[in-house]
Amino acid sequence: MKSQYDYSKIQYECIVVRKHFISDARYYCYVLNDYLLMASVSFFTKQKAKDQNPKYVLQMELTQQVGWITEQKDNKLLLTAFIIKYQNKLKQFVGKMEDLQKLRENIKNRVTFYKIADFYEAQYNLGKGSSAKVIKIKEIGKESSNLAAKAIDKNYLQKSEFGMQAFLNEVSILDFLSKQNSSVSFIKLYETFEGDHTYYLILDLMHGRTLAEEIDFLKSKKELFPIKSVKIIMQQLLEGVKILHENNIIHRDLKPDNIMFREQDQYDTLIIVDFGLSTFTDVSKYEFPKCGTPGYVAPEILNLIDREQKYDKVCDIFSCGCIFYKLLFGHSLFFGKTFDEVLTQNKKCNFVLEEREMDIISIEAQILLKKMLIKNPSERITAKQALESDFFKNSLNLSIQNIHKTFKINNGSNQNIFQSTADGQLSEAESPFQRVQNKQNNQIDFDVNVDISENKSSLIEFKQLPKVKKPSFCKYEDSTLKSFYTKDPLSSLKKINTKSFKNLNEQIDKEGNQSQIDQMQRITLFNRQKDN
Repeated sequence: MKSQYDYSKIQYECIVVRKHFISDARYYCYVLNDYLLMASVSFFTKQKAKDQNPKYVLQMELTQQVGWITEQKDNKLLLTAFIIKYQNKLKQFVGKMEDLQKLRENIKNRVTFYKIADFYEAQYNLGKGSSAKVIKIKEIGKESSNLAAKAIDKNYLQKSEFGMQAFLNEVSILDFLSKQNSSVSFIKLYETFEGDHTYYLILDLMHGRTLAEEIDFLKSKKELFPIKSVKIIMQQLLEGVKILHENNIIHRDLKPDNIMFREQDQYDTLIIVDFGLSTFTDVSKYEFPKCGTPGYVAPEILNLIDREQKYDKVCDIFSCGCIFYKLLFGHSLFFGKTFDEVLTQNKKCNFVLEEREMDIISIEAQILLKKMLIKNPSERITAKQALESDFFKNSLNLSIQNIHKTFKINNGSNQNIFQSTADGQLSEAESPFQRVQNKQNNQIDFDVNVDISENKSSLIEFKQLPKVKKPSFCKYEDSTLKSFYTKDPLSSLKKINTKSFKNLNEQIDKEGNQSQIDQMQRITLFNRQKDN
């Protein structure tokens, strides 16, 4: 009789021991694609198949928990045993420290670990959203660690439709990308812990801001990105998207909030974050097929009628085109006084690239932008083709610090900052960013429950974290779009019912009309062009 487990796909094996009062039991521990097995007889010995069947079988999924017994020696954290729950009983297995460490590496992010405080020390809060917070952490036994823990409220995930699915998506895709040695373009996920009320994702700590914050900062100064900065940002973004698409992954929520920089003032350290709405393309059908953020969603997603129908990964390129447009002109492609109007414009996708705007950027930039924003996905450019465009040829891979050296600071209060060069591109005399860091260092413990009522003023605000934005979608009276899935920074998946945003829109009106700000920015840009 053939074993039901494919031992030819063993990824790791070691020997572990179960301690008993009378005699200890030795087991051969095997890590397969989907299982963690413990068998009393080695698969490689000539035994009957029934004798090789494992005694303990743990299906590896994030709903399974594995615990570790640790001890500190010479200021180092050592693993001495692991614990699994089997048939409603806890089973402990001891092994060599080196074997257990390798086992931990092989099963991380395929199961969750518990007792995060045994491995990491919480230092201070970095940021907070409606259902999650980010904590600066340090590995126990090390002087310093460049790590952060994203703490997500389990109750919030379980209450929201597809909330858990979005969480599982994010973990599986980040884990896949981390193992593909492509972490340069993406935030790295080290391991996943589970508490009574909270999931913890152990991630790289980012020192730079989000692209949204960089855009907002320049907008507050009524300035735009110099064209060399735009080239660096778009090149890094498209390189990341190219890696995703080569691995059959669609992000589906590319926007400035989901683009961060590892280091301050270095645009060539761009990474893509937040994979809660992402999907592999080789699945039979997409979960929550209508999803994204208004103003950045590809029209084929918004106009999708048959939810069983799959769309192409070039939907991400349209989102990149919307980002490209905003970098070039300082305002969004789709205007509207309310989210409804932005949604309507995005869905119709009947925008016109105005000649006045196109005249202030190079022909190469115009061509690339138009190809990225083609409404028909079958005619839209791919990430690989975009990177081969003339816009990126001979571009310098500069950080913003070097760009500041390229453009002399203009201190004249009555002089125009933007000047048109002979090739039609913009140059900018840009002052270095003035950054204020809060050096307050509040020591905290891990929060077992993410307290979403905590006063934000008590938290430390670091610029590398996404700001919590207003929900991205609201009602749209259309039978093909009754609900839409969106994901705000530092929050879990939200299902936006399209008739429940009256109060929200009233609140937005009180806070100010973003489209009016965008329009003022556009008028300012045209006036500068005219003056030059």
